Order: sequence, then structure tokens, then C-alpha cells
Amino acid sequence: MTGSHTAAVYVSADIEGCATLVHWDEVRPGSGREYERARRLLVAEVNAALEGAFAGGAQSAWVNDAHSSMRNLVTDGVDPRATLVSGRGKPGYMLEGIDGQDGAVAFFVGYHGAIGDRDAVMAHTYSPRVIWECRLWGRPVGELTINAALAAAFDVPVALVSGDSTTCEEARASVPWAQRVETKRSLSYYAAECDSPHDVRAALRAAAHTALARRAELQLFPLPRPIVLEVDTLRTSQADAIARLPGFQRPAARTVSFSGDDMREVYRALVALITMGTAAEA
Repeated sequence: MTGSHTAAVYVSADIEGCATLVHWDEVRPGSGREYERARRLLVAEVNAALEGAFAGGAQSAWVNDAHSSMRNLVTDGVDPRATLVSGRGKPGYMLEGIDGQDGAVAFFVGYHGAIGDRDAVMAHTYSPRVIWECRLWGRPVGELTINAALAAAFDVPVALVSGDSTTCEEARASVPWAQRVETKRSLSYYAAECDSPHDVRAALRAAAHTALARRAELQLFPLPRPIVLEVDTLRTSQADAIARLPGFQRPAARTVSFSGDDMREVYRALVALITMGTAAEA
């Protein structure tokens, strides 16, 4: 990234990693007070990151609502300088729109630990109804690492990651050049020692500003070829259905795999896997 100019900041906004959130009833879309509070926390954390980015010289911003129904961010609550993409069924899923952001850096806000990570709050990988474990090149990974790999396919480095302590550990291993904002320290699947939302927002502003100031140090997530994706499904019936998709292999009863030289193709296969695995249990 030496000598590059950052024209845009791309924000992928999840929610489980936001400050003080520790249970599914807080993050499942609905009319409950818990979810409404979570939505406010998410908007505030996204806006804090945007404020720091614009103060640090960003010229434009794109925010992709990446959680569940992908309609969590209240439209008129997001910083008006940013473009918001909302709604599910997006081809790019958690990174919809990143392909059009020339010179961009990526912020992953409100991210969470992978399924199987010890003690990670609400740990899962994309779909807890389908995915038991997800691996790249044989190594267990979470959404953060897979999304960083897709961003790299579009020449976009990850510059900032926020989430619980487990998420920050994954970021340290996968994208060590990125700024990290820890929102809480995981104690169990449903418990954490939580920083105040006020302090988290302040940390996000500072980290976003620093990320742009140090953009020349950013790197792309490495993508050795072939890119091998393996997923252990929750049930054999899901593996039955997914194995019928073109390009998939089935090396074990609950394991399906896909290999390719283009991370964009591999990511499309992952989205198809999630869709088919969900449909198999409908």
C-alpha cells in the first residue's frame, strides 16, 4: 500500500461484537427493546468509525449492513456522508459493494469469534444453523478471516477490526497490520466483561484516524493458490444437498469442500453452500 491514496472507507457492519451485547435475544431482528438497543449501539459504533475516518482524510464511505436480515442500521441514523447498502440476498453478502471501492480500506465493525472458539460471545461462522466449522487451507477460520481474503481479491486491505477479545485475537493472527478495538473480554458463550459504549466509540474514532494515517503500512491478506475451503455441516442432510452443487466435493459425511484460484469464486460457493444448507432443513 506504499504511496497509495485512500479515497474511500468500506465498512462491513456486523453486530454481535458491539459493546455490551452478550445474548441472541439482543441481536435477533424483532420488535423487542433489547434489539432496539443493539441497533442504536451498532449505529453509534459505525458512526464513530466513520467520524475518525473522515477526520483522517477519507473522501467517501460505504457501509454494508452485514448482520442477519441485513436491515439493522436505521437508515437516517447513519452518518449522511456515507452510502448505506441494506437488505438481504446481496450477491456480495457481508462485503457487498467492496468491488466498486477504488483505493479503499476496509473496516470490520462489530465482528465476533468463529464457531468453536473457546468462550467467544455468541460464536458462530455465518450460519449457526448450517456451519459446524469452516476452514481455509485446512485451518479453522471465522468470518473475519474469510472476509479479509475476499477483500484482498479486490485489492482492499483490512485497516480496522472491532469486536470481542476472541475477534481481536483472530485479527492479530490474520491481519496483524489492522487497528484493533476490543469491545469486551469473553468469559463464556453468553458472558463478557464489557467496556462502556462511550469508551468503545472513542477508541473507534481514534483507531479509524490512525488506520488512515498508517495506510502505507497496510497489506493484503495473502491468497496462496489453490484456495481450499472446507466446511463441516451441522447435519449430514445438509452435506447431502450441498454436495450436489457444481464444484463441490464431499470428503467426509458432514464435510464438503470447494477449491479454486479466485477468492471471489470461492466466496460465491460459500454463499451458495449456506443457502443450500439452510434450504435442506426448511
